[in-house]
Amino acid sequence: MSENTPYVSLANKYRPQRFEDMVGQESISKTLQNALKLGRIAHAYLFYGPRGCGKTTTARILAKALNCTGHGQDKPTAEPCGECPQCREIAQSADMDVLELDAASNTQVEKVREAIIDTVALASSRDRYKVFILDEVHMLSASSFNALLKTIEEPPQHVVFILATTEKHKVPATIVSRCQTFRFRPMTSDEITNHLMDLAEAEGLDLTEKAARIIAKNAGGAMRDALTLMDRAIAYSDGKIDEKLVGEMLGLTPQDLLAKTILALVQKDASALHGVFETLQAEGFDANAFLKDVKNALGELFYFSQNQGTAPFDGAQEITAQASAGLLAALSRKVNKLAEEVKFSDNALLSAEVGLVTVMDSCFDVEGFIRRLEALERGEGGASSLPPASAARTGKASQKPLSAAQPFVSAAASAPAQSPAAPAAAFGARASQSHTASFAAENAIQNKPVPSTAKPTASETYFQETAVSAVAAVARPAVEPAASVQAAAARQPAQISDNRQLWDMLVKAFEGSPFVYDVLTNCSVHFEGDCWQISFGKGKEFYKVPAQTKLADIEKMAFKLGSRRIQIQITAQKEQKSAPVATAAFVTPAAQPAAQPAAQKASARAESISAEEPFVQADFSADVEPAAAQVPEEVKGILDIIGGEVLA
Repeated sequence: MSENTPYVSLANKYRPQRFEDMVGQESISKTLQNALKLGRIAHAYLFYGPRGCGKTTTARILAKALNCTGHGQDKPTAEPCGECPQCREIAQSADMDVLELDAASNTQVEKVREAIIDTVALASSRDRYKVFILDEVHMLSASSFNALLKTIEEPPQHVVFILATTEKHKVPATIVSRCQTFRFRPMTSDEITNHLMDLAEAEGLDLTEKAARIIAKNAGGAMRDALTLMDRAIAYSDGKIDEKLVGEMLGLTPQDLLAKTILALVQKDASALHGVFETLQAEGFDANAFLKDVKNALGELFYFSQNQGTAPFDGAQEITAQASAGLLAALSRKVNKLAEEVKFSDNALLSAEVGLVTVMDSCFDVEGFIRRLEALERGEGGASSLPPASAARTGKASQKPLSAAQPFVSAAASAPAQSPAAPAAAFGARASQSHTASFAAENAIQNKPVPSTAKPTASETYFQETAVSAVAAVARPAVEPAASVQAAAARQPAQISDNRQLWDMLVKAFEGSPFVYDVLTNCSVHFEGDCWQISFGKGKEFYKVPAQTKLADIEKMAFKLGSRRIQIQITAQKEQKSAPVATAAFVTPAAQPAAQPAAQKASARAESISAEEPFVQADFSADVEPAAAQVPEEVKGILDIIGGEVLA
C-alpha cells in the first residue's frame, strides 16, 4: 500500500459483495437466492441477530440483486455482478434509490414521515426497486412504528423494506408479523479462525493458527469484531502474529497462571492461590479480566472432561483427572457470580482472592468421593484411592507440631511404624470401652450393680468387628487385587447357626430404621431351620402390608449378619399349645429392667416414622356402631305417613 492510498480497515476491505462470500449464514443466503430465482420477492424483510454477523451486509447484497443490470436482463438476479453502476453505488452507499437510515438517529415520527412515508409513493429515479434499509430499527419510538405500520403492510410494488435489529423483542409484533424474518446466528470460532487464516494469506501476514483461534474466541461470534482485533494485532506486531503477542495485546491471563489457579481451586490449596494473586498484582493484571478468563477456562475444562472440545491450556488433562465434571461446573458458576460482585469493589484483587477462597471452601467433589468410596467397598484401593489430604490447603502451617492437648493424635503421630491393623485395634478398644461405659450408665439408672465383666452380645461384637475392618481398610496401603479379595473374604462374619441369636441381631440392626423396626417388634416369629414364619396378633394385622414390602431387605440383612440364606414367610396367627412361640418382645431376665427405657425410645422414635414412609399406628378394634338416634313421638307420626327414617 503506497503512502497516498488511504487506509481501509479489514472489515470494510473484505466486506462480502456476493451471497457466496457470506460466512456462517449459508441458509439465509440460499433462501434469498432461491426467492430471487423464483420471483417470490417479499415487500418487507426483518434481519435480526447479534452484532457483526452480516445483517447490513446481506441487506446491501439483496439490494444489489434486486437492481443489478450487469446480466442484461430486466429482472432481479441471484448473483449480482458487482460491476454495473447500481452494484458499485450500492456498495459505496451512494445509490439514490437505496436509502440507508439509522433508526437510532431518526427516532422521531417527524423524521420517519419525512424520510419514508412522504417519499415512498414516488417512483424510483433509475433503479428497478426503491429499497429502504432501516438499521437498528428497534430504536424507533412507538409513534414512529405506528406511522410506519400501514406503509410496511401495503407498500407500492416498487418498494422493498429491509429492517435490521439486534433486539427483535423490542420490535412490535404488528411490525414483525408483516415481515419475512431471518435469524442471523453468531459465528463459531472455527468459522472465524478459518476466515482469518484465509485473510492473512491474502494479505501476506504471518499469523499462527493458535493466535487466530485466540482472536476468534475473544470476538464473541462477531466477524466484524474479529477483523477489528486483527487490525490491532497487525499494528502491534513486527511482522509475526503469534499467541503470545495476541495475549499481551488483549491483556489475557497467561495460561500457566490459569492452570495454577484452577489447580489450587481443585486441590483447595489457599497458599498456591495467594501466590497467583501476588503475581497478578506485581504484573498489573485486571481482576475482572482475570476472573472472566478463569470462568471461561473452567467452562472449557468442563467440556474437555466430557471428551468434547480441546484443552484450554497445557496440563488440562491432569486437572480433569483430579476433578469431576460436576465440580468444574460448580466452580464455573460460582466464579461467574463472583465476577459480578468484584465489579463494584474498591479493591478488586483483594475481593477476587477472598471470593475465590470462599468458592474453594463451598465446592466439594461429591462425584469423586462417591467413586473413591465405591472403590474402597470393592476392595480395589487403599490409601491411594482416598481424597487428597486437606492439609495441602494450609501450606506450611500444617507442618507445625501438635499440641499436648491432643494425646491420642500425638501418640499416634510419634509412635514408630505400625502394621495396618494397629489403628483398627485402637478403634476396637475405644469402641469396647464406649460399650462398657454405656452399659454401666444404663444399670446405674436402674439401681443395678454393674457386672465385673460386661461381655458384649454377638451382634455388638459383629458391629465392632465391622468397624475395625473398615478402619483397617482405610489405613491399609494399596495391595494387589488378589490379596485385597482374600482380605475381604477374611473379614466376612462367621455363620451363625443359632436362630434366636440371629433374630436378636436382626432386630438390633434395624434400630436406625423405625419403619422396619416397628414391624419386627410387633410380630411373633417361629423358627424351622432356615425357614422363619412371622405372624401378627389381633389388632396388628395391618403390619402385614409393610412387612411384605420390606421382606427382601430383612432377608438381605439376615444373610449379611449370619452368612445364611433365610426365607421369611408371613403367616396367620397360630394358637401355640405346646412349645411357646418366640416373639420379638422376648427378653432375658437380665435385660427385663431395660424394658421401660426401650419403650420410651420407641415412643420418641415414632415421631420420625412419617419422615421415612407414610405409616399409621392405630388400633382399629375399638371401632363401634354409632348410637341410635332418639326420635320424638311427633316425628314418628310423620314417618308413619310419609315413610323414611331418621339418620341423625
